[in-house]
Amino acid sequence: MADYGQLQDHAEAVLALLYAQDGVTTYPAETGGPTTVPVGATPPYRSVHFAADRPAGRVLAGNSTRLRIRIYVHHVGANDDAARILCDLTAAVLLDVRVDIPGRTKERIKFEQSRQPDPTEPVAQTTTTITDIYVLDTWPGVDGS
Repeated sequence: MADYGQLQDHAEAVLALLYAQDGVTTYPAETGGPTTVPVGATPPYRSVHFAADRPAGRVLAGNSTRLRIRIYVHHVGANDDAARILCDLTAAVLLDVRVDIPGRTKERIKFEQSRQPDPTEPVAQTTTTITDIYVLDTWPGVDGS
């Protein structure tokens, strides 16, 4: 049976990197608390979501064993400066890192794009969210490099 990878394994490996960064609240909560941002949460914080593509793999059979994970990190700050600082903190943790996912060969985490900043209110702005998207590609194999 082909190794198609597990989205949860990839998510846990990336979240472990983010949880290890001191002073930044990350959702879903590391301790098994809220999986989404709780009502009344005070910025700054980041909320992380994952989606998987399964493009044709690197084998002659063309099986879809390759897994491309998109990591959506929503940086929420009390203002533009705070949101940008969170973006920088996240980049410092994720960019060019190879996460540990047993049985998978990994490329380094790469930056894909940033979405337009989203202030909560155009007149009386209370928070700003900047969403950055990172990409992690893996495929079956034990070579971690």
